[in-house]
Amino acid sequence: MNRPDERNKQNRLFFSAFALSVLLHVLILAGGLYLQYLSTVKRPRLKTVDVTLVTLPGPGSPSISRMPSVEPPLPETPELPPDPEPEPEPRKPEKPAVAVEPEKPIKQVPKKKPVEKPKPKKPVKKKLQELEKKVKQDQPSEFERTLARLERKVQQGPPSDLYKRTGPGGIGRGEGAYGAPMSPYERYLSKIAMIIQRHWSFTPHLIREKGGIEAYVALTVQPGGTVSDITFDRNSSSRYFDDTVLKAIEKASPFPPVPGEVSGTALRIGLVFTPKGIE
Repeated sequence: MNRPDERNKQNRLFFSAFALSVLLHVLILAGGLYLQYLSTVKRPRLKTVDVTLVTLPGPGSPSISRMPSVEPPLPETPELPPDPEPEPEPRKPEKPAVAVEPEKPIKQVPKKKPVEKPKPKKPVKKKLQELEKKVKQDQPSEFERTLARLERKVQQGPPSDLYKRTGPGGIGRGEGAYGAPMSPYERYLSKIAMIIQRHWSFTPHLIREKGGIEAYVALTVQPGGTVSDITFDRNSSSRYFDDTVLKAIEKASPFPPVPGEVSGTALRIGLVFTPKGIE
C-alpha cells in the first residue's frame, strides 16, 4: 500500500479506539451514579438505641467506649481499562549531515615597498650647465657667420661676366666708378633695376633661411624692351624668394627700349637680387 493510505488507516483506527474509550468511560460513570442512587434508596433505616449511664467510670475502671456504628460497605467501583496508548508517529528520515570543510587560512601577501628614485646629483647638473655654456661659446657669432658668407662669396665669384660692375659702386647711384659719370649701359641697367624694384614685394618673415639669400638672374631684353628669356644662373637658398623675383620681372616687363648707343641688337644683362635690394 501507499504510504498515505496506510497513514489514513492508522488515523481511522486511532479515532475509533478513542471514541470507544470515551463511550466506555461514559457508560462506567453513568453506571456508578446509578448504583449509588440505588444504594441510597434501598438502604434500611437504622434503629436508634438509648443507653442510660448509671455510674461514671473511675480512674481504675475500664473505660466504656461507644460502639461505632457499622455501615454497610459500598459497592466497589469497577476499575476502568486504561486508555490505549497512541501509536507513535513514524519518524521522518533525518537528512545526512553535510561535512563542513575547514576554512583555509588566507595567505597574507606582503606589501611591496615603493622604490625610491635616486635623486639627481648636483655635480651632474653642474657639469651639464658647464657643457651647454661651452657649446654656446664654441658657436660662431652673427658677425662671424656674415664674414664667412662674404668669404665664400668672394671665393665663388659671380657665375659670369654679366654680373661684373665697373668700379666699387652699385646700381642706382648717379655716378660711375670713382665718381665718374655713368656710362649709357650703366644708366639703362640702373633704370631697369628701379622698375623691377617697384614691382617687387616679399615678406621677410616668410624667409626661413638666414644665410645665402642671393639670386643671380640673367635677362635677354630685345631692342623694343620686351624680355625674351629669364635664367637663374644661381638660385638662392629660399624657393619663396626666387618666386618673388620671377614674378617681379614678369610684372615689370616690357622695359623701355634699348638705347642705340647701348646696343642695336638683343641685350643680355645680369642682376643680383638680395633681401636688401638689387645689385
